[in-house]
Amino acid sequence: MDPTRALQDCGGAASWRRLRAVGVTWHALWLAVVHGYVDRLCRGGYALPGADAAMVAAVRLGGVLSCVSAARYHGLPLLIPRGAHVTVPRGWSHAQQGSVVVHRRELKPDEHDGLCTTLLRTVLDCSRELPIREAVAICDAALRLGLASSVLHEAAKAAAGPGARAIRRVVALADSGAESPIESLLRLLARPLARVELQVRVPGVGRVDMLLDGWLVVEADGFEHHSTRAHYRVDRRRANALTERGYVLLRFSYEDIVHRPDCVVETIRQVLARQAA
Repeated sequence: MDPTRALQDCGGAASWRRLRAVGVTWHALWLAVVHGYVDRLCRGGYALPGADAAMVAAVRLGGVLSCVSAARYHGLPLLIPRGAHVTVPRGWSHAQQGSVVVHRRELKPDEHDGLCTTLLRTVLDCSRELPIREAVAICDAALRLGLASSVLHEAAKAAAGPGARAIRRVVALADSGAESPIESLLRLLARPLARVELQVRVPGVGRVDMLLDGWLVVEADGFEHHSTRAHYRVDRRRANALTERGYVLLRFSYEDIVHRPDCVVETIRQVLARQAA
């Protein structure tokens, strides 16, 4: 097999052992290195020029992508950019590399594929390591990707050691109904204030992001919102239709939800309080 094609299939970097397992010959790999198509990273480690830095770090350290690096690999949302995270066997005290966060854990064979931790293992690691709102957004997205809720809850129940309580807390808050990371964050902000229903269909209006206490519609506007005049017109008509039916509508931007959460909470609280008065 062509070494560059094999490396592409491996995410851009791989060990000689893995390349040999997929059919790359030593002679073909040597020629690719000589001609500059492949870089030799270390003894037994190879990468395509310009390969992902986290994948290169994993190969150099003899580990696998994990935590936020694995989340990125699986296509899960990261609210805050973070450096590379790599997991190596517990006894590998020599495994260190600059700004790379190295986790020393014994992974079971079914928890990784040699390149990256599995979706389930990734969610558990992120729940253990990250602030709760970032972890819940990742957990919600994993459920939308097809991670079975029953499997996730069983794994959280069985979790032990440092961070086990954090894992169970994140999983208890997870909900596949949120369709974006900012909806996940908005749900966390609204949850202590009222009864929250996600993706509720309102007759004559359509589906709304969330409904609080049966009357307050709360929606999260992403970067792409109102990208065209047509989208703007549709939103105005939806807002008017909600008002006609007796609903109150609040809309919050990405910037508000991520960077000004206290203001979002206070706004929702005041609107709920006026209704109760």
